[in-house]
Amino acid sequence: MDTNTEMSTADSLKTIQQSNKDMIEYFNHDFISKLEEVQSLKTEEFELKIKIDELTKTLEIYSFRNTSSHNVFSPFAVDPTTNEEKYTQIEQNLKDLKEVKSSLSEKITGLEKEIDELKARISSLSSSNKVIDSLLAQNVLEQNDKKALKEAEEKLREQKEALEKADKEHSSELLKQDINHGLRILMLERYFRQITAIKINDKIRASFEGNKNKLDILSWMIKSDVNRAKVTLDELIEANNELSKSIDSVLFELTNEPDTSKPVWTLLSDKFKELSDTHKECMIEYKVDCPDYDIKIPQIVTINLIYIIDELMSNVFKHSNANKVTANIYISSRLIDVYINDNGIGIDTNYTHTAPWYSGLHRIQEIIYLMKGTFSIDGDIISGTNVRFSFPINQD
Repeated sequence: MDTNTEMSTADSLKTIQQSNKDMIEYFNHDFISKLEEVQSLKTEEFELKIKIDELTKTLEIYSFRNTSSHNVFSPFAVDPTTNEEKYTQIEQNLKDLKEVKSSLSEKITGLEKEIDELKARISSLSSSNKVIDSLLAQNVLEQNDKKALKEAEEKLREQKEALEKADKEHSSELLKQDINHGLRILMLERYFRQITAIKINDKIRASFEGNKNKLDILSWMIKSDVNRAKVTLDELIEANNELSKSIDSVLFELTNEPDTSKPVWTLLSDKFKELSDTHKECMIEYKVDCPDYDIKIPQIVTINLIYIIDELMSNVFKHSNANKVTANIYISSRLIDVYINDNGIGIDTNYTHTAPWYSGLHRIQEIIYLMKGTFSIDGDIISGTNVRFSFPINQD
């Protein structure tokens, strides 16, 4: 095979590779759009299910009224026709909602099938490009053409410069977001390490130095003033007790994690009961919906879910001035979807800029980002604060 033929083959491979990349980009866009649509439809399906449950209970009440015998001695007349009309109307509404829910379920199933097909196409095209990369690399090596290698190095250098320029000018929003997330995560980890170090230094190290001074004084007083030595000894014992409490406090902050041997729905119920007992001034209503109790949820997902809910509820108690909180949690085989609303004073729409960068909400956002999820928060003095987040159960 001559050089011209080899170059022609390489050009053809590159053309195919670029075509594959264009198709991958197209399919990826379609894949993400359908994935977001499925997530939105599942949320809508979940809300429909809640409405159907409520209407079913109402229907049962009117069914009881229609079948119950009327007390002839009662001075109050009950119009059975009115109850029957209400029963029929509610029954029709329930039927309509069930049809909508069935239609949603069919649409979700169809979209999930399309998503699987897109995923297979993207995987196939990616595999094809990997093979082409291998062939192109082999082609370059077989040619052993210094000029080709120099051109490849020049191209790599230009790409590197382009990336550096994009980073400086923030021309690539995706690159900017990834870098920002990475920096915030590193900054948060460093901040919490510093806070822990400060607590150890202020509470534990200071106590050790104070106790050391007391021991020096004690050793001198034992010889000169026994009564004063006893007082100093009591002070030393008390200081050691406080030191023990400080160590326990720091260890609790470092190791405080839920017992993941329990199912996540049990941990969630325990958490909300604990919060209700601790904050009696605020009524907490919660619902955990899990269609399949055999779902295996990774330990790290459970730990972070409990942490996020605990942090969000802590924000409600500290800042919202609310006296009622409602939480709905939906756990499926694929994702966890959480919606929390309070009737407090709402939240500043510009909170991401006004709140300290190390605040609990910023930390929550970064955790959800790492878990490939979505997070939104909004509200005002009329509707209170609405928080919704979701992330996939499978983090592979």
